[in-house]
This record gives sequence, structure tokens and C-alpha cells, in this order.
Amino acid sequence: MQLLFSGISNFIQVFLVFTGFFYLFISLAGLRPVVRRPAGADRLHRFAVVMAAYNEEGVIAYALDSLLRMDYPRELFDVFLAADHCTDRTVEIARNKGVSVFPHEGALPRGKGFALKAVCDHIISLKRYDALCFFDADSLAHPDFLRQMNGHVDRGECAVQAYEEPKNPDDNWLSRMAYVSQTIFNRLYQYPKHVLGLSATLHGKGMCFTPDIMRRFPWDGTCLTEDIELQMRLIAAGVRVSFAPAAIVYDEEPTSFREHIHRSVRWAAGALDTARRHLVPLWTRAFRKRDVRAFEAAVRLTQTYRFAILLALAALIWLTHDSFHFLSWLFDRPYGAQLRYKLVHWSPLFFYPLVALLMERARPRYFLHYFLMPALSVMTGLPVFVLGALKNRKREWYRTAHTSRVSIDEISRRQARAAAED
Repeated sequence: MQLLFSGISNFIQVFLVFTGFFYLFISLAGLRPVVRRPAGADRLHRFAVVMAAYNEEGVIAYALDSLLRMDYPRELFDVFLAADHCTDRTVEIARNKGVSVFPHEGALPRGKGFALKAVCDHIISLKRYDALCFFDADSLAHPDFLRQMNGHVDRGECAVQAYEEPKNPDDNWLSRMAYVSQTIFNRLYQYPKHVLGLSATLHGKGMCFTPDIMRRFPWDGTCLTEDIELQMRLIAAGVRVSFAPAAIVYDEEPTSFREHIHRSVRWAAGALDTARRHLVPLWTRAFRKRDVRAFEAAVRLTQTYRFAILLALAALIWLTHDSFHFLSWLFDRPYGAQLRYKLVHWSPLFFYPLVALLMERARPRYFLHYFLMPALSVMTGLPVFVLGALKNRKREWYRTAHTSRVSIDEISRRQARAAAED
């Protein structure tokens, strides 16, 4: 039994180390310059721009304004609002803006996924559009968004994710940490996967799909994170999600600790539900088809259980403390060196993500917040995982409050000032 436990323990240790170096290797592709040139196209395609909303009267006008003012022929795109059981002025504001409103209410099932599926079924039945783009009510579209997406659609890409960044990065310490996290994610994960031909991560907004994809892979309203669930379904079916680094979408980040925790718990619950559904099919496709995209997605989705894995590993190490342990052996390189030397030896792995902030020319104030991120993760990681597991069982939906009244004009002015300072 001791030998069995030791074998399981070392298998987990090797897998954890492999995962870390696997993503380190992927991230190296992000050190090359990001290509953000305009996406050329032989023709202009027709788009349906879809936004889901539930009681968003405080921010919906800013979001719709950014969509309606995109620099693309107005006759070639239409804006649709999927209003999910709204009880405030969201529908009224949208109608006053001149967009097509599809109320999802009454006895119809509540949830973003259900509302999106209903409006998508209608849009597809019209047989009028070459692609459907999706936004949230708290997001803003860069004026050049549709022109960039048009280039990707024209190249035959059927599922595309835009470049996402916070629209309120300087509200407080939480939003600044979110900016740091998003910058590192884009530069050392999302963009490298694009370069290496892997599948991008869907974010719920700034997404673009062809009608055929939406017909074959309709939105699932039963999952709390319908974007991750759709992404894994696509990869398991052999469909690549492309990345559009020049198509930009701006997203609101929570500025209260309570909202940050609630959103994190919902994400954890949705990720656990997605892992339960798709982890086995992804691993199966990865090995049977030798599909590297499915392999990367399976590795990522396995991280959903990281706290359970770490707790199991701690118990196994305690039970087999007299046996060989791969992590101890690895940390002891170079053999016999003092602890402080070993910490210095491994410290570049901790500082390496700062490269993303340097390459994206982030302001100095953001670098400090990078060092606060580990403390926040340690403090909230396990509680969020436990609460997410409980929420996953109950299938409870919690809406993140959106309060950032930032317009696309304000973002343009902020970027112009930053460019002038540089």
C-alpha cells in the first residue's frame, strides 16, 4: 500500500511540474511582437451583434452606444438585445436606441444561456448574416472591432475571440490587479496559443461565430459559465477558436471585494460543471486523435480541481514521508545548496510574468499590484473553490453588479493621453 500511495503521489507531482513547464513553454511564443495590423478582407460581411442583459439600466446605454458607433457600414450590421427577465428600464433604453429587443421573460427559463439561444435561433432563421458577435451589457466595443472581425471571417475562421482588457483599470486596487492579470493572460497565454495554432479561450464578450457554428453548438443555459462550456464543446469536436489580437473589447472589472468573490465563485462553479461534462471527452480526443488543442484544453480544465489535487497530494506526502518525492528532489537542485540560494535559483519563475507588463508598456503603478496578486490568491483560492463546488450543486445564479459608467469616448481620450505621455 505504501508503494501504491508513493506512486500516486509522485505521478501527481510530476503532472503538476509538467503543467507548469508546459505553459511556460507556451508562453515563450508571447515574447515575439504582437501583430495588430488591420485585418484585410476581399469583401465586407454582414454581422448580427448580440448583447445579453439582465437589469442593466445603469450601463446599457454606454454599451449600446459603443456598438452602434462602430466604424463599419451601418447597413451591414444589426444590434439585438436578449433581455433576460428584465424588470428595470433596460428594455426601454435599448428600444430608444433603436436596437431590436427580444424579451426573454414570463415562464421561459431564466439565464443568459437560455436568452442567447432564443435570440440566436431567430437570427439564424433569418438567413441574413454571415456571423454573429456577442457582447455583455457591461462591455464596450472598440470602434474598429467589426472591421477586424470581418477580416477573420473572410479568412474562413468560424469561431473567434477578441482581445479583452478592462475598461476601468484605475478605479481601485482590485481593478488594477485585474488589469495586471488580464495583461499577463493576453500576452503570455492567449496570444502564444494563437501563435502556436492552439485554441483561444472564450471570454463571454468579444466573441464571433458563424451561423453554422451556432446551429451546431447552441448555447447551453444550464451552465453558469456558458462561454467556457461552449469553448470545451468546440475543442472536443475539433473546432479551433481563433484569436483576434487587433479586435478589442473592454470589460468592467469588480471594484468591491464582495463582487469579486461572488464573480469568482460563479466562475469556479461553472468551471467545475464544465470539467465534469467535458474533461473525459477532451482527454480521450487528445490521445486518440493526437489532438494537441484538445490536450491543452484538457490540461487547463484539469486545473479546475487544483485545490482538491493539492489536498490529496499533501495527504499522500504525509502518508509516504519516508519515500522518494519528486518535488523535494527537484527543489534540491543544485544538490546541497543553502535554502536562500535555492530560492534565488527558482525566483526567475516568479518574476517572469512581469515581462508581459514591460512588453505592453504598463504604467509603473501596475507593477506593485503584481506582487499583491499571490496574497489575494492564497487568501481567497480555497474558499472560492469550496463555495464554487457548493454553488455548482445548487445551480444558483448570482448577477455581478455593473456600475462603471465609462463611455468609449472616455477610453479613446485616456488612450490618447497615454500615447502623448509616451
